[in-house]
Amino acid sequence: MSTLGKVLLVFNLLLGGGFAYLAIQDWQGRQNITAAGLRHVILLDGLPLGGTAADPKTGRPADPETMPTDPEAEVVFVVEGPGGKPTETVSPALLKAYFAPAGGAADATGLALASSEPVPTQLAEVKRVYNLVKTFIEGQADGPARAKAAHRLLELQAETLDERQADQQLVAASKADELVARLYARFERVLKAPEKTDTSAIDAPADDEDPAKTKERLAKADEIRSAATKDEPERRARLAHLLVHLDQSAAWQKRVLMVVGAKRYARTVAIQAIRFSEMTARVRRGIDDDQSRFAAEYAQLREIATRRTQILRDRTDLEVRLADQERRDADAVKALETQLDDPTTGLKSQLARVKADVDQLLARQTLTEQQLFEIQREVGIMLARIYQLEADLRRTEFEKYGKKN
Repeated sequence: MSTLGKVLLVFNLLLGGGFAYLAIQDWQGRQNITAAGLRHVILLDGLPLGGTAADPKTGRPADPETMPTDPEAEVVFVVEGPGGKPTETVSPALLKAYFAPAGGAADATGLALASSEPVPTQLAEVKRVYNLVKTFIEGQADGPARAKAAHRLLELQAETLDERQADQQLVAASKADELVARLYARFERVLKAPEKTDTSAIDAPADDEDPAKTKERLAKADEIRSAATKDEPERRARLAHLLVHLDQSAAWQKRVLMVVGAKRYARTVAIQAIRFSEMTARVRRGIDDDQSRFAAEYAQLREIATRRTQILRDRTDLEVRLADQERRDADAVKALETQLDDPTTGLKSQLARVKADVDQLLARQTLTEQQLFEIQREVGIMLARIYQLEADLRRTEFEKYGKKN
């Protein structure tokens, strides 16, 4: 080969190496741009939901539940990428870089939900948090502590005032098992796959609906709301609601936003804000109704109290007058007792003297009666003698003069 050929060969080799270098740089730039765009899409729309089984027909693998241990492995990550082009896999490094800013310290209770640990799907994040919550709840010292810990995680989850009040009543009664069951049920209904069910109970009612049917429909609607999710959109909504309202710390809120996406995060917060506004309005209406009832009952009770106060005053005045009368009667009794018991002028002493005089008079009368009795007896004897003499006289006259006649 001539010298010119060798020079051209070297030149071609250098030129090919330059083109290869530029191609590699272009590929790396495109990869970086694609990764940045993908992170932007994930930040807006969130991670894949997960839970999709493998499809042998299309060759699509199942959604992963954990991160692979091999740093070179590809993670199944089906999302709509930048430019509308679907992304099927990503590297673990991308997810690690995405979650790197999401770390956070444990709160005052020792529960650290925020972490820079990457997860491949939203359901994987729910399972990770579920395990942390279980460990935290079961690690409490006693029943009241478990009740308070479960209620702290449930406090912002309530979607209705009745549900919030039920949680408050349970924690006040230290019913830890019921509170823990309610908390775990929120995780289970998100982790459980959607199932088809009759949702006619939550449809708009007819204008002439029977009250009994309305009551039955509302009870069925409560069962539907508390049951498992019905489809993927509802599952995503419940998942975001569960994660957002577990903890209010800034680090945790940042991680939840990165998991569910800014769009879903903002919508979840807005919906819960509306629910809290409705709860507040209902509480205020209840307070106003209670205030109205209180004012009416207070006016009624005040009138009754005024009337009874007047009755009490009248009775008090009567008691005072009766007490005065009782004192006067007692004074009169004491005066009479004094009149009775005075040794010189008292009625008892006078009565004793009268009794003594009467006794003397009675003694004199008895003596006089005895004397009269003696006189009467003597007169009787004298009369008897007179009657006897008279009888003797008649007999004598009869004997002397009777025969001549």
